[in-house]
Amino acid sequence: MQATCTLRLMAICLVMVPTMAMADFVGVFAGGGIWHTDLSGDVVSGVNTESELGLSGDSANYLYVALEHPVPILPNIRLARTSLQDSGQGTITSDFLFEGSAFIIGENVATDLDLTHTDVTLYYEILDTGADFDIGLTARSFNGKLRIDQVSEGIDGYLPMVYVAGRFALPFSGMYLGADVNALSYSSNTLADYSVRVGWETSSWIFPELGLEVGYRKLSLDLDESDADVDLDVSIDGAFINLVAHF
Repeated sequence: MQATCTLRLMAICLVMVPTMAMADFVGVFAGGGIWHTDLSGDVVSGVNTESELGLSGDSANYLYVALEHPVPILPNIRLARTSLQDSGQGTITSDFLFEGSAFIIGENVATDLDLTHTDVTLYYEILDTGADFDIGLTARSFNGKLRIDQVSEGIDGYLPMVYVAGRFALPFSGMYLGADVNALSYSSNTLADYSVRVGWETSSWIFPELGLEVGYRKLSLDLDESDADVDLDVSIDGAFINLVAHF
């Protein structure tokens, strides 16, 4: 009920905000880079993710493209995909069951975790005056799995989230600070995905703006089996570097 009310309020706000700010022309924004991650938490209740399953984080790839336009009633659209995978080997120190299969003390196991996800975000630009502020809704689709030895379970599902992003120019040529958040909380489920960054852009003969970003991103997932097919309570965070362009 709480999540439903929140989404309804967000929908009302999104209907009201288009007249507040809009782009002066059609623009395409794109970027991509590498996210160096550390992983902690539980993918199987009571089992140490790092020492028993060998999962501690890896490098992830990230791509996005956004289209902004001057039509005030229509939202802008942003598509993003994060390829987030980790593999490892470990030794079981306590008996547990996974998908009906028993794993016993002393057993060596190989584990693969795939939390790859795709975001479709519809948003409005509230401010566009050197300090940008966006608000919208994201539909996140997980298309992954958890595999321990030969036993696996898919991690699939769609989750709606509130999207907020901001960007502020710094008093140095071409530099800026930025941040964005995708978040959801309902029942016993929470998802928080945020990043902060500092960037630099310059004009080029190919793109109106071309630049580089460095920052920090953290993804926290606490999902039950009814929403993601498996119980997850993990935190994934680390530094990233992006190449960005506007044309």
